[in-house]
Formats: sequence, C-alpha cells, structure tokens
Amino acid sequence: MAQVVLSFFLGFVLFTGVASGAEPALKAVETALPPSRHVVQLGDQEIVEISKGFKAFSAEARARTISRRIAEIAAEMPLPALSVEESDISSDIMAGEQVLMSVFDADAEAAGKPRAALAADHARAFSEALARYQSTHSHEALLTGAAKTAGTLLALLALLILFERGNRRLREAILKRADTTIADMERKTFSLVRANHIRVPLLALLHGIRVTVLALLIYAAIDLSLSYFPQTRRFAAQLSDLVLGPLGNLGSSVLTAIPGLLVIAIIVLITRWLTRSSAFIFDRVADGRIHFEGFYPEWAIPTRRIINLLLVVGAVMIAYPYIPGSDSAAFKGVSIFLGVLFSLGSSGVISNVVTGFMITYMRAFKVGDVVKIGETTGVVVESSLLVTRLRTIRNIEITVPNAQILNGQVTNFSVTGKPTVSTQLTIGYDTPWRQVHAMLLGAAARTPGIVDQPPAFVLQTALEDFYIRYELMCVVETPERMPHILSRLHQNILDTFNEHGVQIMSPHFIDNPDSPALVPKSQWHAAPARPPAEG
Repeated sequence: MAQVVLSFFLGFVLFTGVASGAEPALKAVETALPPSRHVVQLGDQEIVEISKGFKAFSAEARARTISRRIAEIAAEMPLPALSVEESDISSDIMAGEQVLMSVFDADAEAAGKPRAALAADHARAFSEALARYQSTHSHEALLTGAAKTAGTLLALLALLILFERGNRRLREAILKRADTTIADMERKTFSLVRANHIRVPLLALLHGIRVTVLALLIYAAIDLSLSYFPQTRRFAAQLSDLVLGPLGNLGSSVLTAIPGLLVIAIIVLITRWLTRSSAFIFDRVADGRIHFEGFYPEWAIPTRRIINLLLVVGAVMIAYPYIPGSDSAAFKGVSIFLGVLFSLGSSGVISNVVTGFMITYMRAFKVGDVVKIGETTGVVVESSLLVTRLRTIRNIEITVPNAQILNGQVTNFSVTGKPTVSTQLTIGYDTPWRQVHAMLLGAAARTPGIVDQPPAFVLQTALEDFYIRYELMCVVETPERMPHILSRLHQNILDTFNEHGVQIMSPHFIDNPDSPALVPKSQWHAAPARPPAEG
C-alpha cells in the first residue's frame, strides 16, 4: 500500500511540475473572495485591489483583465521592464509597449494617494510579483519541490512501515493481556460475560485507531507534497477545506447531538432490560416453572412477542425526537414514504398476524397435534404469527395461512390425547346384525394401535333399501398413525368377513349375485403376495 501511495503522488507532482514548465502561458486563478473585493492575481499571489470601475468596465472586469495581462507577461523570458506613462486622464503602467494597467483619478481618490504615486506603487508591486512568480516557477524551483516531495513520500513510506510493525506488536500485546483479563472475567461471572462480547469491540477499536493513524499520515504527506509547488498549492488549500471542513462540521454535529444520543442510549438500555426480563419470565411460564391462574403455557411465547413489540414501538416513539436529523425534511420524507409502503403492503400480513394471535389464544391446536384443516390432515410442525405448517402422512409439508384457518373448520384429533376413528360399511338384511357387530369388534381387537379402553362399539346408522349401514367406532393410541391404523383395520375387516362367509355390500348393491362375492382363505396370499411364514 505504501509503495502504491509513493508512486502515485510522486508521479502526480512531477507531472504537474513538468507540465507547468513546458507550458509558459499561465491563466490567472480567481480565489474565492468576498463579493466587495476584486483583486489582481498572479498564480496564488494577490497583487493589488481594484475598488473602482471605469466607464463601462466594472471593478471586477478590470481586475480580471489586468490579471490576464500580467499572466501573459509572466510567461515571457526575460521579463519586460515596467514603467509609468502619464496622460491627462490616467497614469498607465507599461510593460514594454503593452499597457498593463491604467490608474485613474477615481482609483487615486479611493486609495487616498496622488494618482502618480499610486501608479508607482502598483508598478513596484507588479515587478515584485513577476520576479517572485518566475523564481518560484523556474526549473530549479520545480526540481527542489520534486526533491522535497520525494523526501516526504520516502518519509511517509518509512513511517508506514514502522507504524505497521509497531501496531502489530502493540496489537498482539494488547490482545494477549485482554484475553487473560477476559478469561478471568468470564470465569468470575459464570460465563454471563462472554469473551466475544468484549473481544469483538476491542478488535474494532484497534482497527479504527489503525485506519485513523494511516489516514492522518497519508493526508499530511499529500498536503505537504502539494504545498511544495506553486501550481498545486491551491489544491492543498482545497484539500484542507475538503477534508478538515467536513470533519469540523461532523465534530460540531456530534457534540451537538451528544445529549440526544445519551438519552437514546438510556432508552435502549432500559428497553433491552425490559425485553430480557419479559423473556426470562415468559420462558419459565412456557416450561411450567412459573404458573399463573388461567394463563396457559402455550400463550407464553406469543404474549412475550406482543409485549416486546409494544416495548420496542414505545421506545422508538420516545427516542424519535432525540435522533439527530429527525426534524429535517429528508428524514420526514423517508418516514412518510416508509409509512405509506407499510400501510399499502401490509394489510394481508397484519390480517395473518392478528389471526395467528387469535388462534393461539383460542387454543385450537398446538405444535405436535394431529389436525384436519379443510381437506388437509397432518401433524402441526410449526405455528407462527403468519402461517401454520402441517406434515402429512406422505411426509409433505403444507403451509396454511392463518387467515384461511380462521375462516375454515379445524378438527383436532389430539385434543383428548387419543382420538376416535370410524369406518362404515353396508351388509345385507340376510346377515344377522349381532354377527356383524361381533365381526367388526373382532377386527378392531386384532388391529394394533386400537386401545381396549375405552372399548370399540358399533352403530347401525341407517336402514337402507337393500342393506343396513354399520359404523365401527374405536379409539387409537397414537394420533400420528391414524391413517396406518385405519388401513390395517380395513384389512382385518375384510379378512374377518371372508372367514365367516359374509359379503360386504359396499359401495353399490343392485341384486344378490349367484354366489357370494368372497375371497376364500386359500386365496388370501395369491401371487405375488407371500404368506407371513415365507415373508
């Protein structure tokens, strides 16, 4: 980095000096002055002030014209001799055969001197300025400035190398001492204060100090290098205004904003303490260590979120007037813009958030419950403020917006711990209903996952035209396996009815067949199925 800086500035300064020496015709540079002053300039020198105009020429126009003429004369080698020629209306300062400036009676009156004496003073000032200009713009002066610049940049390079080495050693020493202190502090506070909580800000501080010192060294070298040449001195002044001016304004703004920043810091600390206290209390309510009458553990997390949101919003409202620049038009414009975006784009989001809170406090379901929402049945794997996620029996995760849940019907199979499943089938009138009841209850007893208590039972839900409709009701042990248990129950019902030679009339029945629609036991494991002993 130091080599790049050295090469860049050495090339810039040398290029400026050579270009200036190769091009003798120079232009006057107008320095920013108060509007009432109009000064004749040569390079960065202010020679004389023009306070009066003459006829159609204003004082500003006269100063500009004289500056251009003296710049043209300064490019001549050797310099012409200056003289004063008197006339009835003016005293003319001559550079050879060219009129450099005319001094009028109005100028003498404004200066409080005789016209001839004022013209002689101006001529002497012009002669000194021209001699000084050519002296500072000579090749010897440029070589001297280049040598000084090279010395400055070499000194900068040496300082950068020394600083980097010293900074590396100092940083290692500080971190070594800090690690020992931090480890001791972490041990004494029982890991309440973590090492990263102190080490990361310390590293940031050391890096900031390093960058600041490097910037100051480079700025000083640039400023000195530019000041060695009359062609670049104005850039040095502009660089000072460009760098030091904003830094001064920034420092002044920071000092002005310190009281407000202190208030904001206090508000942030209080808000952080309150949110942590809220999290501490509601986390213990959620795991059952703290109990409030009528307050359920599943309400703890959403209630904590609501309270923390209100705390943050309240803190922002209180701290807003103390934010630096909060009363500016730009800050207000951004606030209005964000408010409009939020109001236009958040209606659906807010609806889902409100619905999420309502579902939570309604206790419709919780994570781990087996529910049916609309036509979707699955296990609740996540219930957030915006959506609820279900995992179905096919291991597919389905996301349901909370607004849709509130507008629909929710069936919770886990609300009692052991849900009830049912299946229906139709049997002809020629089969005794007591036999049907016994076969259905036997099939339920043979099905793994169906509990004995409470016992299964059968309902005759309808007497149709050609058959009787039966419904078997039984309780399963694990709601997550309801589809598997129901499938196994259907298998056992088919086997039981085939064993006893009873034909199932579902789904449609028109007339009795010539032979019952049964599967004999010898055909239960027809190819490619294999009997249990083989498989």
